[in-house]
Amino acid sequence: MSATQWYDTGCRLEASEPAQAMAAYERAVAGCPSLADAHNNLGRLHHDAGAVAVAESCYRLAICGAPELALYWFNLGVAVEDLGRSSEAIAAYERAIELEDGLANAHFNLARLLELAGRRLGDDAMLRRAVRHLLRYRRLTHQAAHAR
Repeated sequence: MSATQWYDTGCRLEASEPAQAMAAYERAVAGCPSLADAHNNLGRLHHDAGAVAVAESCYRLAICGAPELALYWFNLGVAVEDLGRSSEAIAAYERAIELEDGLANAHFNLARLLELAGRRLGDDAMLRRAVRHLLRYRRLTHQAAHAR
């Protein structure tokens, strides 16, 4: 099968057979190392399984293949945050927002980290940035709720 066929197989198997989906994504990236979506999905499955450091590597490979996709930067932010590297998470969330300002969860996660850092450092400017991102998150989620 081709790399894209392995990728499609992984997508079909994710909900019912995550281990088989991981194997399919691994075959996909073996056949086409630049297949960013496969790296991202493989990272998500590793992340869900608790292998966060492996997930981080997968997200970074996805970014190498498609650095303009905000979702990959967001996923990287979640992984490095889970690994306790808040500064890197802040940078990843900021990059995600630069690429796609409407990514509500990136605004929320960024607001939370900025608030924690701002309180710890006594940095009022950082706290104001946190509030701006929280307000943006609320506007985006309010718009999404009314669009349904």
